[in-house]
Amino acid sequence: MRLYLKFVHILIKSVEFSDDEKKRKKIFNTAMALIAVFGIILPVSFFVGVVVYTITGGLTQLGGQEQGIALFLHLISAFSFVFGLNVIYNVFYFSADVESILPLPLKPYQIISAKFTAALISENIMQFMIVFAAIVGYIFAIGLPIWSWLVAILCMLTLPIIPMVYCGIIALVTMYFTHFIKNKDRVNKLTGVLTLLIILGIVLFCGNMSDFSTNSITQAIANDNSLLNVMNIILPHIRFIVSGVSGNIIGVVIYLAINIVALVVFLLLAELMYFKGIVGIGGSGSAKQHSVGFRKAVKGLKEKEVSLSYFKKELLILVRTPAYFMNCIVINLVWPILLYLVYALQGPDNFLGKFFKDLSNGNATAGLIFAFCTSGISVLITSANSIASSSITREGSHFAFMKYIPIDFMTQINIKASVAILISGLGMIIYVIIAGILFSLNGMFVLFTCLISLFSVVSASYFGIYMDSINPKLVWDDEVNALRGNYNIFYNMALSILFVAVLCVIAYLLFSFVGVSEIMLEIGLMITLVIFCKISYLLCKTRATKNIYETVA
Repeated sequence: MRLYLKFVHILIKSVEFSDDEKKRKKIFNTAMALIAVFGIILPVSFFVGVVVYTITGGLTQLGGQEQGIALFLHLISAFSFVFGLNVIYNVFYFSADVESILPLPLKPYQIISAKFTAALISENIMQFMIVFAAIVGYIFAIGLPIWSWLVAILCMLTLPIIPMVYCGIIALVTMYFTHFIKNKDRVNKLTGVLTLLIILGIVLFCGNMSDFSTNSITQAIANDNSLLNVMNIILPHIRFIVSGVSGNIIGVVIYLAINIVALVVFLLLAELMYFKGIVGIGGSGSAKQHSVGFRKAVKGLKEKEVSLSYFKKELLILVRTPAYFMNCIVINLVWPILLYLVYALQGPDNFLGKFFKDLSNGNATAGLIFAFCTSGISVLITSANSIASSSITREGSHFAFMKYIPIDFMTQINIKASVAILISGLGMIIYVIIAGILFSLNGMFVLFTCLISLFSVVSASYFGIYMDSINPKLVWDDEVNALRGNYNIFYNMALSILFVAVLCVIAYLLFSFVGVSEIMLEIGLMITLVIFCKISYLLCKTRATKNIYETVA
C-alpha cells in the first residue's frame, strides 16, 4: 500500500507544475486559484444544485423523486467515459514515463492501479464538486438526515470509477488484440471522432424536444423511463447509490460491491494484457514515415521569410497534432452546435425564439443584447480553446528555441497571437455574418458586431499569452498533459468570465437605472474593448517579454 500511494503521488506530480514552476509564481498561482474557485467552480456547482433541487421537487409530486438525480448522475458518468477514454490511452500507453517504469520490479496490476488512480484524481477534480452539489440539491429537496451527507461524500469520490474502468478495459483489450491502434495519433483521432459523434447524438436527441423549462423536463423524466432503464443496465451502480443517499444501507453496500468487482476484473485483465499490449507501441507515426518525411523536407528546402515560417510552424502544430486539434480547434466548431441545442430545447415560443424575432424586427434592446453576447462569447471561446493561453506552454522542452531563433520575443508573441486571432476571430466573424443573413440584420449593425467580436478576440488572445508567460508549464511528456495540466488555461478562463460578468453588470446598471441609450452602450463597449486590446498588448510588450526572458535564463 505504501508503494502504491507513493507511486500515485509521483504520477500526479508529474502532470502538475514542477516545484520550480510553483515557486516561481507562488502568489500568482494562489490568487488565480481563488479566482477560479469563486469564478467557475462554485457558481457552476451552485447552478447544478439548484437545477437538481427544482427538478426533484417536481418529480416528488409525481411519485418519482429519485429519477432526476439518477439521470443526472448517469449523464455525468457518460461524460466521464467520453473525456476519460483519450486520457486513459495516453496515461497507460503513450506517456513518457512508460520506458522508465517498465524495467522496475513492478507487476502490471501495480502499474495500472497507480496510473488509473492518478488519472481518476487528475481528471475529475471539478466533477467531484459538481456531483456533490447535485446530491446536496437532492438532499435539500427531500429533506434527508446526516447519513445522506456521508453517502454524498462517498458518491462524490467514487462515481467516476465505473466509467473510467470501462475506458481502461477498452484500452487494454484493443491494445492487446490490435496493431493498428498502437499509435498515439491514431488513438487521439479515433477518440476525437467518438467524442464528436456522441455530442452530435446528444444534439439530435435533444433537438426533438420542444421545450426546456423545468416543468417540461420533469414531465419528460416522469413519463418516459426508457432512457433511464437503458442507462441503469450500462451503469448499474447509479440506482444503488441513489437509494443509499435516500437512506438504504443495503444500496450503499451493493454500490461498493459493484465498484470493487469492477476494479478486480479490470486489474486481472491488466495483469494478463498490459505488458503484451504495450509491445510495439509507436508515437506519432512509424520510423519509415518520419524518414521519408525528413528526406522530402530536406529535398524541398527553400528560403522563406522568417515571420511567415514561424507563423506556419505555429499553425501546423495546432492542425497536425491530434490533441491540439481536438482541444484547440474543434471547440470553435462545436459551440455553435451547443448553441443550437439550447435554441432547440427552448422551442420557438420561449425566450430565445422571442429574442430572435425581436432581433429580426430591429429591436434596439435585442441588438444591444446581441452585441454584448457576441463580445462575451468571443472572449470565452478564445479563452476556452487555449490557443493563446497555452502558446508558450506548447513549446515544452523546445522552449529555448524561442531564444535562439532570429526573431525577438515580441514578434514571436505577435505571431502566436495572430494564429489565435485567425482561428478564433475568423470563426466568430463567419458566425456573426450567418446570423445577420438568417435574421435579416442591418448591414452596418452586422459590420459593427463583427468589429466588436474581432476586438474581443484580439484582447483575449494577447491577454491569454500574457497569462501563459507568467508561469508556463514547460515540463510535460505528451500534448494532452500540456493542456490538462496547465492551470494557466483555467485561470485565464476564470478571469475571462469575471471580465464578461463585470462588463454585462455595468451595462445593465447603466441601461436600467441611468437610462443610457442602446447605441451609446454599444459604442462604449467598442471603446472598452479597444482600450483592453491596448492594455493586453502593452502587457505582452513590457511584461510577457520579460517573463519569457527570465524563464529562459
